[in-house]
Amino acid sequence: MKIGLAVAVIGAMAATVAAGGGGMEALEELGGVLRGAPAWQGEYRQEYISAGMSFGEVLDGTVLVAWPNHALFHTGDPTSQLMGLDGRVVRLVDLSVPSCDEHLLGDDEWARIPLAAVLDPSGALDHFTVLGHGEHGFALVPREPGGVARLEVVLNDANLPQEVVVIDPQGATNRLVFTNWRSSDGPPGGSWLPDPPPGLDCVGDNF
Repeated sequence: MKIGLAVAVIGAMAATVAAGGGGMEALEELGGVLRGAPAWQGEYRQEYISAGMSFGEVLDGTVLVAWPNHALFHTGDPTSQLMGLDGRVVRLVDLSVPSCDEHLLGDDEWARIPLAAVLDPSGALDHFTVLGHGEHGFALVPREPGGVARLEVVLNDANLPQEVVVIDPQGATNRLVFTNWRSSDGPPGGSWLPDPPPGLDCVGDNF
């Protein structure tokens, strides 16, 4: 899971935009549930489909997410990739390489991802169009071109994400289907950023 794509997915799960539009009710319901526990834990199945293809690689994993700006993804069984978000710091650890990459979201990047809607609801409307999606969901469409063309979220009966779809400008689709959500106290040890592989330091691209 690339850093930019992962942040977009996390942002969709936490976005609670105080704005009009067909997706407003679903956004408010999702935000209310996420704020109701210290953190939420679930399982997911991820499929990345390149533009022009009908199927792609499928991976399973677990996720922890806490409103408004914390998340930790474990992908693979056994875990081969870990991606954590702590405030504006994103860290991606690939145990198969091994490698550790870290990125600090700048002001402009922060304003243009769905997660920013949580911290600045009025400013979010400058960057996203909020639409209804399906019977119980919403879509976020950036007002200016960027790394994500459209992001769609379908909620389950408990108003937690059931499916998140991220579509990039080239037409590639990243689909995550979530199951077995339950409340949690957060990650073991309290750190949302995964440890780097033994003997390695994380490489920051803009530190």
